[in-house]
Amino acid sequence: MANPDSNIANMTDYISVVEALKLVAPFKGDRRDVLAFIANVDTAFEVTDPRNVSTLFKFVLTRISGET
Repeated sequence: MANPDSNIANMTDYISVVEALKLVAPFKGDRRDVLAFIANVDTAFEVTDPRNVSTLFKFVLTRISGET
């Protein structure tokens, strides 16, 4: 009989777009913050279901303001 935990490595859990967006602080154009912003956006996309990335992208764009 197969171990039910043996498929855990193949399972992926995602968080909602709302929760992923909480990882992305607003970016106001300060170049000192750009690397942290990019890293946070990257993390948000990694933990979001691929079917929802276009929606997340639209909301991430709203987090960018100031002179970029």
